[in-house]
Amino acid sequence: MGKRLGSLAFLFAGRRKQSARINLDIIFSDSKSSSEKSNIIKESFQNLTVSALQCLWVTYDTENRVRGLIEDEPAGLDLLRQCLKKNKGIFFLTAHYGNWEIMGLFHGYLGICPLSSIARKLDNPYLDRVVKKLRTASGNKIIYRDESPLKIVRELKGNGSVAVMMDQNTAKGGVFVDFFGKKAATPRALALLSYRSGTPILPFFCYPTDKGTYRIKYGPEIKLEKSDNRENDILNWTYHYEQFIENIIQENPAPWMCGHRRWKTRPPEEKGTRIY
Repeated sequence: MGKRLGSLAFLFAGRRKQSARINLDIIFSDSKSSSEKSNIIKESFQNLTVSALQCLWVTYDTENRVRGLIEDEPAGLDLLRQCLKKNKGIFFLTAHYGNWEIMGLFHGYLGICPLSSIARKLDNPYLDRVVKKLRTASGNKIIYRDESPLKIVRELKGNGSVAVMMDQNTAKGGVFVDFFGKKAATPRALALLSYRSGTPILPFFCYPTDKGTYRIKYGPEIKLEKSDNRENDILNWTYHYEQFIENIIQENPAPWMCGHRRWKTRPPEEKGTRIY
């Protein structure tokens, strides 16, 4: 059902489909044909629709249904535990890939460490309450982007984990680093806070199977060296985080939410340039 509805969304989503095509032209240039790019976009819409239906499905008997959507034990649990032994909390580097909502819920049910996700408050207050109820069903927390960064610091000091999505356009307060060879506005908080506190950076991703289920992987830990120039380090570290996401998307782009206008905000030297 999800795939069929996703195919319908693909047919009628003119503007989002156009944005997705621009994104894939940036990512793959001429290395993929027009028909290959169209198939990727269609599969991306299907994945998003399946994910949305699954999120509705797990509102009843939540724990059993969430566990049923994850195949096998997540890879990298030992690495997760090793990072927690440092007692500095964990930053999860992640993206809108696979079913990230189910992935977060499953992590909460593991009971290894508390998870707080940084999210934007939805414009519709009723919908925001519904989504928050789902996201916190397994004991997770939500930290809204407009809230004090001290909330993040408290979670880390309590040896909790904080998940940061690093694949979306940052209109304010970001830095510009290359993403698939093109400058993209990217949050700097992950690099900045890790630089100050020494909190480990652990990728956290959810990979779809062909059966509508998912496999979860933690790691490998991203370890980067400091120099005597903090600002350059923040840029360099942020670039390396984006490179990790690049590699995942490059290998299999269909599970990524490719209709998002990732390159919308342009650097000052490109003032007046429109990508979309």
